[in-house]
Amino acid sequence: MGLKYLHIACGMLCLAIGAKAQVRVDINLDLKHQVGQIDQFDRNKFVAIHANTTEREWDGDNFTTDLRNDFLNGYDVYLGRDTGGISWALNSNTDEDPARPGFADPAGIESYGTTVKNNYAAQTSWHPYEDRNDQILAAQLHPFWPDGQETNRGWAFSEADTEAEPFGTATGEYMGRYIRDSYGTGGTTGAKKPLYVEVINEPLWHLVDFGTDEPEKIFRFHNAVADQIRKYNDDVLIGGFCTAFPDHENRGFAQWNERWKLFMDMSGDKMDYWTIHLYDFPSINNGKQRYRKGSNMEATFDLMEQYSYMQFGEVKPFMISEYGAQMHDYFGAWSPYRDWLHLKSVNSMMMQFMERANIINKTLNFLPVKAEWGTNGVDDTYNHRLMRKADEPQAYTGEWVYSDMVKTYQLWSEVKGTRVDSYATSLDLLVDAYVDGKTAYVILNNLKFEAVQIELNALGLSTAVVEETDLKHLYLEGQVPVLEQSNQQGLPEAVSLESEATMILKLTLNEAPSIDQTSVETKYYATDYLQEIHANEPLTFTISGVQLGDHGEAMLRLGLGRAHGKSLVPTVLVNGFALDVPVDFRGDDQADRDSFFGVIEIPVPYQQLQNSNEVKVTFADEGGHLSSVAMQVYGFSREVDRSNPVLGLEDKIASTSLQMKVYPNPSFDSVRLEVAPDFVGGQWQIMTLSGQVAQEAKIDQEVMLVDASVLPSGVYLIRVSNQGEVLTRKLVLK
Repeated sequence: MGLKYLHIACGMLCLAIGAKAQVRVDINLDLKHQVGQIDQFDRNKFVAIHANTTEREWDGDNFTTDLRNDFLNGYDVYLGRDTGGISWALNSNTDEDPARPGFADPAGIESYGTTVKNNYAAQTSWHPYEDRNDQILAAQLHPFWPDGQETNRGWAFSEADTEAEPFGTATGEYMGRYIRDSYGTGGTTGAKKPLYVEVINEPLWHLVDFGTDEPEKIFRFHNAVADQIRKYNDDVLIGGFCTAFPDHENRGFAQWNERWKLFMDMSGDKMDYWTIHLYDFPSINNGKQRYRKGSNMEATFDLMEQYSYMQFGEVKPFMISEYGAQMHDYFGAWSPYRDWLHLKSVNSMMMQFMERANIINKTLNFLPVKAEWGTNGVDDTYNHRLMRKADEPQAYTGEWVYSDMVKTYQLWSEVKGTRVDSYATSLDLLVDAYVDGKTAYVILNNLKFEAVQIELNALGLSTAVVEETDLKHLYLEGQVPVLEQSNQQGLPEAVSLESEATMILKLTLNEAPSIDQTSVETKYYATDYLQEIHANEPLTFTISGVQLGDHGEAMLRLGLGRAHGKSLVPTVLVNGFALDVPVDFRGDDQADRDSFFGVIEIPVPYQQLQNSNEVKVTFADEGGHLSSVAMQVYGFSREVDRSNPVLGLEDKIASTSLQMKVYPNPSFDSVRLEVAPDFVGGQWQIMTLSGQVAQEAKIDQEVMLVDASVLPSGVYLIRVSNQGEVLTRKLVLK
């Protein structure tokens, strides 16, 4: 399947002796990392596909005689979501109740449900996969939305909206009866009942963005449907509202107020979880890149988490029932590169989901099996497919073989175990680690658009020794995604991780490490959120109830929604102590998005924390919002030393064509500043690490001499900006 196999003694993945790694990674194999009550890798949550056991697309002219077994068992993959079964049943097999116009006939639902259960009972080859399928059942827009559109049987759901029959009651009754009558407890009794129900799939995308309905009506529909489903089923979890694109920051957060905040206010009490869909746009409108992976996704979650906690006293869990990438510029014929655009997003997003294992119900890589319903020939193939025809892209012929999309599952096929402490000195390197007996798994994901060199530090081994390392490296080579496998004795001192690539190192030890220490992660939210930013006016927040021990770490998380070119480096005080605010944040600079919406993560000295904490945030410039405020606290049972503090003074370059040089650096008095022509006419600033502007002036030529002799010795940031483009470098004055 296009895998490369290598055997190396030290080989290409090791740095030359004496070479300096760009990033250091620490893995403490004795330190169990617990998030909430979760400390195990749950493949059911994170290694799953947007499919159902009973889909006929598993069958056909495949390269293997049993595709379900080859894929699900071969790579240890879980299912699934079903948006078609309930729609088919309603459209083609359900009549109107003759006594109640606009309602489905209960007898017909029950009769068809018996047929469905009997059909499943007869398909004994499906039964072994039941434990891989705690299904999400979701209704599609039509014919479930009551607007007069008829089913194939010639009737439509009631549009009544009265106190006795709230809008959506008829739809909800049908869904409740269908769920009750069409499922058993597995095997010969019928398929297991879905654990989760989504009221309707992406309703605002269809009805508001491309329709004339109001969100308030859709949310009342959710309430009525949820009430009716629970009337017939007290053992399913119900969620909404299946956002297609949760762009909370749009129009100065008006979209947040009009949609998700309103939904939580109107329907939150009736929802067991929140459902969102998350997609990167890696190539849209001739190459523009609009990513959610990285800081944008963090801000999206943090805003929803904080408001959920403020309203309900808990962070209700999330269902990510679709995620990945939309490859707009690559509609048409299949290509390996198109698959790569999705692969790279899936792996980054998965690792960010894993950080929230305690508040995630399930995440589904949006990947239908064959998607023949969305393909119209070799030059018009559906973007998301696990399988493709063997002769593509030349012809839509041949047997069905895996597309390159399978490489995600091949990469993650073995990962399991207890989560242990992991740490990277760069926010652009996502890292996680698990231990299963005498095997440890270290996962590395690169958010940068360039390769990084990573120095590995395996700590907490006691008497255990790494005997052997197997590496899987998923990266782009030319225009083709490659899953390269290699093996070496011992632990590599360092590895090279390609641009936007993912690597999993499987460490084989001579004995199981003793995981007898703990790191307990807790997230605390401020009592206020979503505040407008005004220049030089402090925003004050309170974070209470923080539990502290003898050892630990803390990270202040600030969600920011600001126009491009505005400062992302505020002055921050925690209990009166000034923090060093990093310039770096996760992922890209969001230059192709309409504005910046992301989280900046600021290390807080553990000794500065109290049970109740005051956070003051001040920006030197006007505009935008501070959307969320949270404190991530790690309580350690022992002291933990890190390779480097997360200062993250790395460059966020808006375009590879823009350049900036500062020399000599370090300097005793003056420095030469050299910029690309794009920045002439803009402004340069020398700033303290806390964001205070120490010097500034206009950029009037490409090469300038900046006199910094009046500034005290220390570490500064020198920043240039023009027309929304910003570049920053670290400057050391002696």
